Amino acid sequence: MSRSLPSALSSELNADELKPFYAVELLFDSGDLRFWTGYGDITANGETWTGSGTVLSFSSTQEVTDLSANGMTLTFSGLESAIVAILLGENYRGRIVRVYVGCLDANNQPVSDMYQVFAGRMDVMAMQENGTTANISISVENVLIDLDRPRARKLTNEEQLKRFPADSSLSNVAKLQDRQISWGR
Repeated sequence: MSRSLPSALSSELNADELKPFYAVELLFDSGDLRFWTGYGDITANGETWTGSGTVLSFSSTQEVTDLSANGMTLTFSGLESAIVAILLGENYRGRIVRVYVGCLDANNQPVSDMYQVFAGRMDVMAMQENGTTANISISVENVLIDLDRPRARKLTNEEQLKRFPADSSLSNVAKLQDRQISWGR
């Protein structure tokens, strides 16, 4: 699958000096959380991203040529209590997570829009605390995991009318179940 990086980002990746960073976007009902692996706030992709420094870490993930769904784990440590309250207080399962990569210029500003390297949905959140610090790990599943989920749809008139109220194409299916049809007489 061909991919195209923004030209400024591609040029920066080929430069002699490189200041790469990662960014994570967590989408919640009460407001989206955006972090990047640096210090201070930056503006990229039209949004403000909060610097998390060493607070944010990622497990490795790999891109494969088949349709397997590889996930990743995000780990946050030392977050402010307001952010921890959002993470623990909201329904997080199935929420969208996006991971981006970008580069900074000499003035520590993004050289272009960031490039999305992963998208998935939050699955399991685990919290470990020792009295002074807390670590929150979020398991994120690739969106391809939905291909493995069973679909509970039936080819009945009732099911069809729920989805498409004006479609009566399956109205005679129940009559055909026990009907004897003689072929070739």
